[in-house]
Amino acid sequence: MFLTKRRAILIGVIASIAAAIILTPLILTLTLPPDINAVKINLDKVEVDNPSPEEESANLLTLNVFFKIDNPTDTTLTTSNIDYTLFANGEPLGNGHIDYVDIPVHGRPQLLSGGEATIMSKFEIPRNDPSLTQINFGNLSSSNINWEAEGTADIESGFVTVPLAFKDELERSS
Repeated sequence: MFLTKRRAILIGVIASIAAAIILTPLILTLTLPPDINAVKINLDKVEVDNPSPEEESANLLTLNVFFKIDNPTDTTLTTSNIDYTLFANGEPLGNGHIDYVDIPVHGRPQLLSGGEATIMSKFEIPRNDPSLTQINFGNLSSSNINWEAEGTADIESGFVTVPLAFKDELERSS
């Protein structure tokens, strides 16, 4: 007899493993909150950082860029990566990057259900950058600057990562 009890169990186990592997993407997609696109990433503020002696000698200007992430979903989320381009008065200043990939999930910024989280990024640009001449470099901290950021953030829920595009503008007037 070809189909013994032992072979039937083995075939059943192999079929179960194959079905789990094939259905894994569907299972992971089901763990995503249905309203993941309700998560909003906003540019909260941009501050000019006081230069350290190293930055002065390297002729760098450091900006602290703050993002506020609003999570109205019923699921606690986190982020592993944010890539963005920063603009000042319509002029691109360059690309910024916030990376939490090497940090375990429990150490990454928590986007609690129904809450907000603020994440800061250091953004360095050379003081002789041509785009700074367009935004009145001498009065950068006190002038009217229209800040804008656009990019993508990797939002994570359980085992699933979803790239979420964002674009936000912040009118600054001192």
